[in-house]
Amino acid sequence: MPAIYTTEWYEAIKKLLNENPKVDKNSPRGTFHVLAKIVGDARSPYLPAGELRNFVVLFTDGKCLEYRQADAPPPRKDFEFIFELPASVFEEVAAEQIDLIDAGLKGKIKITGDMRILIRHAELVNEIYGAFAREVETLWPKGKPGAAGGAAGPAGH
Repeated sequence: MPAIYTTEWYEAIKKLLNENPKVDKNSPRGTFHVLAKIVGDARSPYLPAGELRNFVVLFTDGKCLEYRQADAPPPRKDFEFIFELPASVFEEVAAEQIDLIDAGLKGKIKITGDMRILIRHAELVNEIYGAFAREVETLWPKGKPGAAGGAAGPAGH
């Protein structure tokens, strides 16, 4: 059970994506780059206010070739989509405390890119969300989001 924001966690998600036939079926052919910018905030026990994590996700012909954290922010022009969201929202989505689509519709997630492409590949978005929110067992060393009092422990899902 890997802890959130670790290389093992990213690799577990990548493995689940590549083992899921719905991801392959619903992925666009060719190369598809996504950047997720997770911005630290006061509500997150994992990413303090002022810190930033950049996640690069690369799909090629239905396979996830990369799901990794980038040390430096990559050039925005390299990505079809950029998702920017507070760390607390990302963590609540990963812990299944809030719904990814609902968070996006309520403006908690800033999305840059061609929305027509995103809508056309809505099933892919759902499968990616399912991989990191429902399928990967996440260790929450500083407490699972939404847990009463944020009690620490290996609360997974």
